[in-house]
Amino acid sequence: MKQNEANDPSANRSRIALSLEEMRTFGYRVVDVLAEHFANVQDGPVGAKADPARFIPLFENDPPETGRDPNELLEQLKREVFPNNLHVDHPRFFAFVPGPNNFVSTMADALAAGFNIFNGTWFGGSASAALELGVIRWLGRVCGLPSTAGGLFVSGGSVANLTGLVAARHAVLQDQIEGATVYFSDQTHSSVEKALRVIGFSPQQLRRLESDQNFRLSPHNLRTWSRERTKNCEMRNANGES
Repeated sequence: MKQNEANDPSANRSRIALSLEEMRTFGYRVVDVLAEHFANVQDGPVGAKADPARFIPLFENDPPETGRDPNELLEQLKREVFPNNLHVDHPRFFAFVPGPNNFVSTMADALAAGFNIFNGTWFGGSASAALELGVIRWLGRVCGLPSTAGGLFVSGGSVANLTGLVAARHAVLQDQIEGATVYFSDQTHSSVEKALRVIGFSPQQLRRLESDQNFRLSPHNLRTWSRERTKNCEMRNANGES
């Protein structure tokens, strides 16, 4: 290491930790980028679709042996990454996965990531676990659920569907899925079918049913399909088929 590098810790790009002043400087720059985004996103385009031929090669290289200044990386993100995506928080974005986030929630995410509390046990994160339980109980009251209702926060809708299906499999089938059939409409989110495969259901056990003109699954038709399946199973069993 050169003498000036020894006297100036910021010159050593191989280290991971930043000094207090470096953290503040970099953090303020990140906050500035976010504040500019929230203040001005409505004035720009909804987003952009990047050209794979141009953008995939930009990120194909291995990480460098010597670390880079995080401020340089932030500039690269501002230049090459952030503008070249759909902005799902744009007021004119009405397509998939709406994300009406706000600046306070963004700062909350930063606090959650920064303190990195392990919330898997009461021992690891008692105060944060109590906070989660309180919010869950409040949401239960808002939704009119009984006081015995419970739950937990997960990363998003896909994991929520997976968690709910595991709970349903246990409650309804006692985790014995042989011979079971799952019915769902053609409007069901793709994560549900994927989650069913993850928890052990075969493609032959899944029935995607046509919805009506209002994109609803008719209970009458569902009963008809279910009775038809039961009749077919009885006929196969009577014929000695498996």
